[in-house]
Amino acid sequence: MPDDAFPAGPVVGPDSLVIDINGGGPGSPLLSVHIRPDAHNAGLAAAGKPTRYYFEPPRVTVATRSGSSDLDFSATVMLQAPVGPQPTYLGGSCTFACTAALPDGAAARIVEKLADHDHADPPARIASLFAHRDEGPEPELLMVPITANTVSCVVEHPPTGPGPLLMSVQGGPGGGIDIQARSSFLVSFSPAAAEAVVTNLRDAAAPPFLVRNVLTEQFNTGQATVFTDADIDIGKLHAVFAATVPPGEPWPDGDAAGSAYRAAVAAGAVTTRVTELRPAGASNGTAPTGTGTTPTVGPVLLDPAVSAWLSDTDELRKVVFRVAGDSLFDITAAAAPQPGQGGRLAPAWWSEVFGDAQVTLKSEPPTGGVHVSERLVTHGTVTVEHTIEGGLAEVAAAARTQLDKYLTLIAV
Repeated sequence: MPDDAFPAGPVVGPDSLVIDINGGGPGSPLLSVHIRPDAHNAGLAAAGKPTRYYFEPPRVTVATRSGSSDLDFSATVMLQAPVGPQPTYLGGSCTFACTAALPDGAAARIVEKLADHDHADPPARIASLFAHRDEGPEPELLMVPITANTVSCVVEHPPTGPGPLLMSVQGGPGGGIDIQARSSFLVSFSPAAAEAVVTNLRDAAAPPFLVRNVLTEQFNTGQATVFTDADIDIGKLHAVFAATVPPGEPWPDGDAAGSAYRAAVAAGAVTTRVTELRPAGASNGTAPTGTGTTPTVGPVLLDPAVSAWLSDTDELRKVVFRVAGDSLFDITAAAAPQPGQGGRLAPAWWSEVFGDAQVTLKSEPPTGGVHVSERLVTHGTVTVEHTIEGGLAEVAAAARTQLDKYLTLIAV
């Protein structure tokens, strides 16, 4: 059986089909879900096998408690007794769990829309991969393969008020990689923070937390081979990195490494030329990577949007940091995470380059206008970071009618 008669994974590139579904519950706004086709869908359809599609998790939501429709959120706040009209808050805490799963029944509705072709026309580059035939087997829907999930809970400080809300967060940073994975947090409140949480919940507003999941998603080039020729300006790269994390301070501090890389590309410190050895008969700019049959032709210069997407893959980030490592960084072996590195889990690609070493930017930039050229050859899987967030809006909605279920006040 031909290789393209087996699923390979979602096709590389920025293009997707957006399907809107009910977000869950009466009156909920529509939820836009990005759907990506398998890189081998044309071959799967030709072989009479189910075509396969992948959804990207669109958001982070508060999970429900096991065996219940109640939200997995509970806040406990202590007040000084006796409690008067203007209570004195002593502090408190809350626990909650979040998930990136689709609402109940959403996957079945998406499959039905794919089977009935009840959706907008897909982008031209990937249109041929929406290859389900009416007489064929029902399409399959999976989550985009996730190889790593870095989870954090951020306290959102109000723009006005007496000062920052003092809260400490326990939980994360490593999250699950399956569709039903849950991430749990414990947040401790200062007196001012406790008052803010109570005020928000009584006003049917969300607590001032933002949960952020940085997902490492896996894609596939299908039958194509991608060549990325990178030119790295070492001096300019140092300047960009120094503006992100000053010399002497530890990296990567959460997602700073990814932000620094993107800034380097935007500033021209890293420039790329991306070409593809694509199957014969595929037309430049319209046919997706990985479709058609051999023999191949090329290399063909890729569409700028596809080239930009491929330039932000983990594989190219690893190349840039490996090449620049000795010239730009002081790297010291560390038996345990260093201050600034232990609070947030390093991105998976960063750990592949530096492990658990302490990494700091050199104070002096290199001289001499050094440029380094590298070629990255990619055939098969590539990984890309995708960030989703949630602000506990579900708790705000539930608090309108069930406040006592989620907030406990204790006078001490």
